[in-house]
Amino acid sequence: MRERPCGKMAAIQWLQLPQEVLLHIFTYLSPTEKANVRATCSYLRTLVDHPSLWKHSTIVFKSIGVFNARFWDTLQSRKISSVEVTRVTLKQFKKMTSSLPDLTSVTMDSCLKGEILQGLRPLVSLHQLHLTDCSNVTDQDIFSEIALFQQLTHLSLCRVSFSGVLPLTSIVLLQNLHSLSLHSNEGTVPERALQYILFRLPKLRELSLAIGSMNKWKLSLCFNVPDNFVATAEEQPCISRLQLHKLELMNSDCASLSNNAFDQLSTLKSVCLRHYEYLQHEEFIETLLLKLPQLTELRIEWAAPFVPIMSPISSKLEKLSVVGTKISNATLSWISRSAVQLKCLNLSFSYGFDEEIVKSFPRLFPHLQSLYLSNTRLTEEALVVLANLYSLRVLDISNNLHLTSEAILAFRNITSNRIGLILERPIESIKYCCW
Repeated sequence: MRERPCGKMAAIQWLQLPQEVLLHIFTYLSPTEKANVRATCSYLRTLVDHPSLWKHSTIVFKSIGVFNARFWDTLQSRKISSVEVTRVTLKQFKKMTSSLPDLTSVTMDSCLKGEILQGLRPLVSLHQLHLTDCSNVTDQDIFSEIALFQQLTHLSLCRVSFSGVLPLTSIVLLQNLHSLSLHSNEGTVPERALQYILFRLPKLRELSLAIGSMNKWKLSLCFNVPDNFVATAEEQPCISRLQLHKLELMNSDCASLSNNAFDQLSTLKSVCLRHYEYLQHEEFIETLLLKLPQLTELRIEWAAPFVPIMSPISSKLEKLSVVGTKISNATLSWISRSAVQLKCLNLSFSYGFDEEIVKSFPRLFPHLQSLYLSNTRLTEEALVVLANLYSLRVLDISNNLHLTSEAILAFRNITSNRIGLILERPIESIKYCCW
């Protein structure tokens, strides 16, 4: 009897694996690799289209008009729940929402028009809505449509213009809101309106604000229990204390916070300060560490440098990001004494420190598990010293022109490959909701 080729026999045996095993294997494939597997035969095409392989995937539409009915049927079979749309007409948007009525997350990454918002209405299961350019839509149109989606848990509005107080207050109808981002064209949010909604959203845990020229007292007012306010037709009860866990403040001149505001924000676990022009005002960084006892993560991104004035502060800080910001050796040394349990340090794109302080990291930050040094100057000698960070599991040295392949291989040998190295990371991957 003629023998089958070994390769063919192996392929047949591989296809005889249980479906759940194959599906688990496919979870490790990239979208391109899934597409290649899908093209081999009808059996694998059916497997690759299984919803379990796509439940965390976001489909990015650069144009919707080119797709046929078979394409939409494929997305339906995969039960796609998240999309990002960059360019779309009202007719095309209606086609998408009618073809994918079970969408739970929509990102509109383009200049928005009022009629497009109306096309969202069929999405009765929508929980996350991110609108990155609201500059061509009035706030009345935006909030009148958004108020219809009372099941929303995440809402991001960028480049929105506020005409007054009342349109914004309609957000209080979104009683399930967990995360809210408000980034205005003018760089400020009406503080009275923001104060009103914050104390009427009991499930809100994450807040991101572009605060522009708001001073300390206007910003602090947002986080103080409101006095009497103009009542709406359906008044929502006012909570006595905020329960925020994450706070992001963007595009600020030098705003700090009052003691009463810090008291309301005492539950914060994560703070991000992005594009802050002056961090020395009232020792803002030191005050954050002193006044927020639950703070475990601090992110300072593309901001002015800060030089600590106070003595080291005992904190629970475990994650620190200083991205695109000048930071000195002395400041890093101060941080090591203020955050003795630091586990994650991100210094990508930052400058102002030298090789000697990097060589001291095993002594200064002995508990580090993740270290990000993308686009920083790192020498071969300093890389070898970092092998003494015995808890380290992730090291990002991407876009570093001073390290040879031989030095990286030597580092892998020294550490027995216990540290996952990130060697390449496109600059375009660093994307923010607003700038």
